[in-house]
Amino acid sequence: MDLIYVEVLNDSNIRKYISLLRKTSSQPIKELKQAIESGKPVIECDYYDTEELKSLVNTIEQLLSMGASIKIYENDREITLEMVKNLIETYKGIAKEREEMDELIFGE
Repeated sequence: MDLIYVEVLNDSNIRKYISLLRKTSSQPIKELKQAIESGKPVIECDYYDTEELKSLVNTIEQLLSMGASIKIYENDREITLEMVKNLIETYKGIAKEREEMDELIFGE
């Protein structure tokens, strides 16, 4: 399975980040704290799930607005938030093209 995951870099605001992450994660507070302190992913998301990706972007933007420093990875390659947003737009375009093709093939 292809994954996108996010690491939050350790700083003095861990509590603020954990509060936000608990809203989107089922991980216990202790595990989130340990993940941040040890440089491990705090969020994982399926590369092909548009809704998960949208939620991921929202969470990342909130973390950034709180002053967090983050790293985003696609499998083992570091990527940017803009790349994730472009991926979502690509999936939207593909879905639109599929709908148009279905309409041409099957009519209304």
